[in-house]
Amino acid sequence: MLLAILLSLFTIGNALDINIWVDKEDGIYCPNEKLTVYFQVDRDCYIAVYDIETGGGVSMLFPQEGHDGWVEAGRTYQLPSEDADFDYIVGGSEGIETIVAVGSINRLSDLEDDRIGVIRKSIEIYIEEPEPAMLRIISTPKFCRINITEVASGDEVSLGETPRTIALKPGEYLIEIKKFGFKTLKRRIWLEPGDRRRVFVKLR
Repeated sequence: MLLAILLSLFTIGNALDINIWVDKEDGIYCPNEKLTVYFQVDRDCYIAVYDIETGGGVSMLFPQEGHDGWVEAGRTYQLPSEDADFDYIVGGSEGIETIVAVGSINRLSDLEDDRIGVIRKSIEIYIEEPEPAMLRIISTPKFCRINITEVASGDEVSLGETPRTIALKPGEYLIEIKKFGFKTLKRRIWLEPGDRRRVFVKLR
């Protein structure tokens, strides 16, 4: 009995410690924003990192397929790595996502691995829709057709005629103003959250 207690205390005293964080101190992200995750351990061990999405879906961020997850103490790991040919993009609806790091000196099985010596650390990130920007378009002559293309997605939409005030999510847009008998005008604009912008155009 005494030996078991001493072994237990020894294990606790030498428990693995995991430090995990993200690239935004406040942990608040907007949909379609890039996310970078970092972690560090104080002992050589096996690590698995999971993302639990707002809807409950689970995806593994680390290790990649074909790797066992063995990492070195004191080294900072970045997800995705600097040489990766992809990014993590925040998706889904507003809510809280949880990033969980699971570590052990023995090989891990899955997220629910509950063997003695398996350590978990988690952080939460908050997904919030950004405040929309308000864009007012005024033209000479009046009643010009408005087409707007979101540069990131390539989505194009027709939004009626000038003058008009439009609520748009932040980002970069290509605005096209046209009217029969006049030369079409195109203008590129970047909108920040909460912007209140006016665009004046004159067609020739």
